[in-house]
Amino acid sequence: MYLKMKKEYLPLAILILALTTLGTILFLHVSLSQQIPFFDALDYITKAKNFWNTIHQFRWLEPQAWVSPLNIQPTVRPPGTILMSYPLGFSDNPHGFLFRSIFLPIILFVAALWIIARPYCATLKDQWILVTLCLAFATLPLFYHFEPSIDSRLASPTYWGLVDNFIASVAALATALVIRGVQEASIRLTFTGIITSTFCLFIKPSGGLVMAAILLIWSTHGIVRYKWQQNLFIRKYLILSSITFISIYGIGLLLAFKSNYFSIENMVYGKDAMKVLKQDFSMGISKDSLQFLITQIHISFGWHWLTFIFFTGVFSFVYISKQANINSIKSLPVDLIGTLGVLLIGLWFWLVATDQSQIRYFFPFALICIVLLFPRIRSLYSKVPDRYLKIMMASLVFPMLLLSLLLLISSPSIYLQRILGVNLTSGSLTHEIQQAKLLIDDSRKIKRDLILYSIVMDNIAGMFAGVGQYEKILHPNLTSFAVKSAISWTTESTFRFYQMLSSDYLLLFQPIKNKLQAINILKNIEVPNFAAETNLFHAWLSTINYDDAGLSVESETSLRLLKIIDKVKFETALNLLRGKYKLRKVFLEANPVKWIDAETEKALVAKSYPAFQGIRFGNQFTLLGAFTNDTEDGLTVELVWQSLKDQPLKYLNFVHILDASKNIIAQADYEQDTGKRIVNKGTLWHDIVKIQANKLNGAKAIGFGIYSPSSTFLVTDRGPSDWNKHRLLLNLDMNQSQ
Repeated sequence: MYLKMKKEYLPLAILILALTTLGTILFLHVSLSQQIPFFDALDYITKAKNFWNTIHQFRWLEPQAWVSPLNIQPTVRPPGTILMSYPLGFSDNPHGFLFRSIFLPIILFVAALWIIARPYCATLKDQWILVTLCLAFATLPLFYHFEPSIDSRLASPTYWGLVDNFIASVAALATALVIRGVQEASIRLTFTGIITSTFCLFIKPSGGLVMAAILLIWSTHGIVRYKWQQNLFIRKYLILSSITFISIYGIGLLLAFKSNYFSIENMVYGKDAMKVLKQDFSMGISKDSLQFLITQIHISFGWHWLTFIFFTGVFSFVYISKQANINSIKSLPVDLIGTLGVLLIGLWFWLVATDQSQIRYFFPFALICIVLLFPRIRSLYSKVPDRYLKIMMASLVFPMLLLSLLLLISSPSIYLQRILGVNLTSGSLTHEIQQAKLLIDDSRKIKRDLILYSIVMDNIAGMFAGVGQYEKILHPNLTSFAVKSAISWTTESTFRFYQMLSSDYLLLFQPIKNKLQAINILKNIEVPNFAAETNLFHAWLSTINYDDAGLSVESETSLRLLKIIDKVKFETALNLLRGKYKLRKVFLEANPVKWIDAETEKALVAKSYPAFQGIRFGNQFTLLGAFTNDTEDGLTVELVWQSLKDQPLKYLNFVHILDASKNIIAQADYEQDTGKRIVNKGTLWHDIVKIQANKLNGAKAIGFGIYSPSSTFLVTDRGPSDWNKHRLLLNLDMNQSQ
């Protein structure tokens, strides 16, 4: 009896041992990396750090100080991510976070497969087949994309530190639980599945779609179960389960919508981000986009696994024995209907609502479908003759063995990684990380934060930026560096000269060494989209004479760090570049011509308000004219200036958005000239100040003036003003009266 029990639990013990071994190998592999989390992963780190800081400061007897986890900054990241990132408290070492982002999804997915298929395993042989299949599916390529690779041969849909695999595996687990709940008419299992699926909403906003998919699955299985067995017990189960779904889902959605997580600001940001993603990064329908799509599928699911799943599904109709569990056969059409419904939801979300480059958004729906079909796959293998079964089981375990071997090698074969569709890179970015840390040292020496402008904001540049941002998260009171780019996720992407000129450095990933390649890019006068614009700046900064452009090479790895040593020269070089190409409207609007001639000055002054013409600021500047224009996303204030003497443009222009009581509700201050160039007497220039609509709520006037960093405000000689003639007041009603 004891021996029989030991044999019964042996397959599960072997599965646990195999996964533990895999986890140990993965942790050792992660430990090789010096990479700092970046992009979205930094938000998850910030959320966890702020959460645990709040927990340490929590006081039961001070309810006025209680804070909802959903309202802890950053509110765009829900607290469910903490279960994966830092579940037991925050740590300065990110290795545990990176390891959990890889291993925890594998464990949860395997648990889902075991839960859904274990009831169909009547014999020890069936259990061994189940173990083999669980280990096989644990090698899906989507789980094995680690550190961004400099080697262009290794493409990745994700990287460690993201939560896409986490939400996908939680969705798979929820699916297994609700299906088992229907099969056994178990409120306990169904309730656990509902809670698990609702938890997806607190990992990512797309968890709402996952909840809908799981409700669809439960509904189809529940209807079929009721058709099979119409009795009081089943009716009671279905009624209680329906009430539970409505209650738990309702509470989850209510908590989300009542918090800052689903605030109007976050929803607008998400909508704008998706708009930018589809507008600036969509490849459309072309030969290149089809090839990209094929690559995305391969590195997420692997052609070997897709072929296996397809043929298994087809042959299951033919080879499942009539002596198999009758419920298993009856439920097959139900599973296919559920799978089709989930696939349609997932494909719509991936290819229509977001973009084909973001296949990671499809992962939850893909794993749900695998869970739905998994019992049929296992049943099919149980019918394979014994003389072939061992060979087939060995072929299924082989990918796990190969992956484990590759993980144990310091430099795993690129060729084998490409075949498997994985990226096992770890510890390859040592030089780039050191390059970033030296920049932090420089910021500490000069005792101020540095600003970099990244020409191409890819994963490697993002990793570089992450070093500076992570240091700021850990030590907010110490100096570091921040990175800007042409991508803001709130407005259409384009290169903005004022951002580049206000930076200390430029960051260039893999400068073009082949001059012919750069020339071919630079000779295209038409720049029709953001991708072409990015290629133009990348090629230009790879080949330009740095001395002439006011630049110098600070350091170089796969990333070239360029220091801006003369902003006047650099601005001149940028303006020369702009004049050579036919650039997009959004680029021209973002980079208006600053320096103007007398003819342009007269045309602009003719548009201005009479009360704001010819106003002197001390004996330094004259405001020749000012006027405003309403735009789709807010308001622009246009100012025309003239210098009254030879002088450097070292001042700051303050722009205050004022309410009816002249209180400042927002600001749009800017530097007169980022290069602080010396201008001659009579020099004319034109400033365009853009004010976003969200800053104009309750605004009645714009106050503006000139001051120096030493807090010296220039006095006006006339015009509507306050602050003892230091601030001009432009009534916003003037724009309507003109």
